[in-house]
Amino acid sequence: MKSRFIHTAMRISQRSLSIGFLVIVSASYTLLSVGSRLLSEGFQPMTQVYMRVALATFALLLLFRKKIRWKTIRSMPRSDALIILTMGTIGYSIGVYFITLGALNAKLVNVAIIFASVPFFSYAYSFFFLKKPLDLKLTGLLILSLIGISIVATKSFTPRFAEFGIGEIFTLIATATMAWFFVGRKMLSRHLNTHEITITVMGVAAMSGLILALLRGETFSLTAFTNPHVLLGLAIGGFMNALVNPIEIYAFEHLDAVFGSQILLLENVFALLFGYLIYREMVTIPEIIGGLIVVGSVYFANRRIQ
Repeated sequence: MKSRFIHTAMRISQRSLSIGFLVIVSASYTLLSVGSRLLSEGFQPMTQVYMRVALATFALLLLFRKKIRWKTIRSMPRSDALIILTMGTIGYSIGVYFITLGALNAKLVNVAIIFASVPFFSYAYSFFFLKKPLDLKLTGLLILSLIGISIVATKSFTPRFAEFGIGEIFTLIATATMAWFFVGRKMLSRHLNTHEITITVMGVAAMSGLILALLRGETFSLTAFTNPHVLLGLAIGGFMNALVNPIEIYAFEHLDAVFGSQILLLENVFALLFGYLIYREMVTIPEIIGGLIVVGSVYFANRRIQ
């Protein structure tokens, strides 16, 4: 009887902890956008991307050092190496670059709303690359979410492409590219464990970000580190990138995938709250209606996809 009570208590504790972790993850996504704005005072977009990803990679290397098998990484199949290369470049460094541009040019809540549509892009890639069957209801929800995104991006109930905000366009590109990260993860073999995949993908993201920054002619200024806002932004970016992955993995190990996905929609609430408290960002009626359409369609899509 006593052991049964202890087992039940542990399950409740793990569930409560997992829910709390996903709430932290939801807030962290918005804080990363805040960090991007702070870092922009000293560094150009791609430079700040590879800096904070590299910092997070180093932190995770220390955290996961006993769980990483370097010989296994070096002997990974070529197919896995190619997927990890695309996950790190397209799905991570390029995706984070565009989400950074989105955060610099759009309201935090608009960035969060548009990025919530990631499951639809993941579904589309799964249809083409994983040969998943066509789901007409999901396709309908996808179209509905795109209508909501159009309303949010144009701040009008009669949206036209010419009226799309540049920040919202950047965020939509980020959503499309970062969705490849999740689909690529499903295409990998079991040669590497989760920690090894995380480290290799982030390492590729940091290196590709550095190369892309050099190709774009971005400069690195040491004087930027004298700016306290830049230091705070770097701390937020590095810490949040290192924090989110392990606690999100833990949470989804102890929660139903559908329930966990719905908790992550709280990002929209945090984005609205932080946007108002920090930047005094106000939302219009069309943005509210469009946001509800997107979040609602994603909510029902998550239940169907899982």
